[in-house]
Amino acid sequence: MFQFMTSSRIVFGEGALINSFSTFNQFGYSVLLVTGKDSQRSEPLVNYLKQQNMRYQQVAVLGEPLIAMIEEMAAMGRRFRPDMVISIGGGSVLDAGKALAALIPNQGSVYDYVEVVGRNVPLQAKPLPFIAIPTTSGTGSEVSKNAVLRSAQENVKVSLRSADMLPDLAIIDPTLTYGMDPVLSGCCGMDAFTHLMEAYVCGAPNPLTDMVCEEGLRRLAGAIVPACEDDDPRARSDMSFAAMLGGMALANAKLGAAHGLASSLGGRLSAPHGLITAQLAPYVMQENVLAAREAGRADVLNRYRQLACILTGRMDADIVDGIAWTKRTLGRLNLPPVSDYGLCDTMFNEVAEDALLSNAIKGNPLPLNKERLQGILEQICQECKVDISNQV
Repeated sequence: MFQFMTSSRIVFGEGALINSFSTFNQFGYSVLLVTGKDSQRSEPLVNYLKQQNMRYQQVAVLGEPLIAMIEEMAAMGRRFRPDMVISIGGGSVLDAGKALAALIPNQGSVYDYVEVVGRNVPLQAKPLPFIAIPTTSGTGSEVSKNAVLRSAQENVKVSLRSADMLPDLAIIDPTLTYGMDPVLSGCCGMDAFTHLMEAYVCGAPNPLTDMVCEEGLRRLAGAIVPACEDDDPRARSDMSFAAMLGGMALANAKLGAAHGLASSLGGRLSAPHGLITAQLAPYVMQENVLAAREAGRADVLNRYRQLACILTGRMDADIVDGIAWTKRTLGRLNLPPVSDYGLCDTMFNEVAEDALLSNAIKGNPLPLNKERLQGILEQICQECKVDISNQV
């Protein structure tokens, strides 16, 4: 038995934003508008709100959403009393808006509702209508049921999560991603890859998420380099579609050790989430394969073999080819190493311990102990190139 949930309505394609303006009115006439630092991409939306004489208040999210920031914005939102929340921006902007839509109708602190560091109490009141408009292709937050927030106090990233937090309307317009910085595009694209990859090999897949992941991985494998290097419109569209599918996958399957470690590292480093998961991905894949080999888990090894076939487009691909594809793609995208952001061996023990407490790591295809997680961190820090072709 399985279930599948996603946003109530999805509008996808070039021009989707402008063609969807009239749908906003069904939710009311008072808008809390959450944007990022690039006001140019949200300008058509702001102009529409003004033309319609809609009451709106705009707030900007300039970095990853901190719990303290969301507390302040939620208090302001309760005073403003919007009919809906609209977010237009990257994953952090969408997560902030999603959290605000959930928290404004609910009393109490953010810590009452978040996982790991909070009480994880279910939302008592239904969230405000939420419209998600991504301007990057990475997080898939436009179709997921959680908002990732950073706790500066505990140095960790945690989720505010509820099935009621699925956006009421997701507008995915690939033209909003045109002209993105190549490094940012690479970080976002590899974040989408990690969502799809971990959901595909996780310990709790289902037939529907398998279909979603396979299509997303296939599109992403052919599009990520031309999207980042050439800003190719067709590749941008495929990346937006793959990111959306990645969000659907993580909302309905599980993730794994890459996201478990990333949640711990993300609270300690200023590195973008997508960069962290990107650098972790091949070494987590490698460690899972080695652990599966030791445990005699043919089912896990077969999943990684199927993954390699999808990524390479070759039916005769072996497990090592999928890991090699991931490392080669990271090299092609020329992303900076996480060690540039301060990752060092003195962190390994605490990061691994915190990762073991995360919800994401519970979905890993098989358990990894603290020593294995520390080994992954060591490989990233030293940028090791380990040849496992004779071991798998």
